[in-house]
Amino acid sequence: MTGGARALPLVLVAALAAAGARAETALPEGATACKVMPASGVTFCKFGNRWIATTARAPDLAVGDPFPIYEQSMLMDLDRYGLPPVDGPWRYYRRDGVIYKVSARDGRVIEILGRRTSR
Repeated sequence: MTGGARALPLVLVAALAAAGARAETALPEGATACKVMPASGVTFCKFGNRWIATTARAPDLAVGDPFPIYEQSMLMDLDRYGLPPVDGPWRYYRRDGVIYKVSARDGRVIEILGRRTSR
């Protein structure tokens, strides 16, 4: 399997079928089928009885972009995500599965930490 890939809940597998995801021609080693979600462009491949995301969507925000802090919740349980403690004028936020380090002064993205799941 691809490193960092996660198994999909059954709800997402059903969404793949319901959304009419189109098939992809080249299969990764060990995959029996692959589909691309038209809305997101993310490719999911079937390994055994599990559908796994093999491509990740690019983050919506870049370093320097204003972060919508009033539309998202600040991460409080940093250990749950394997994050170091906040030791400066910045905070952690999570949006669409991507964790961002955001300035507490001006609300702009300082760093994109990437996709992390809770433990």
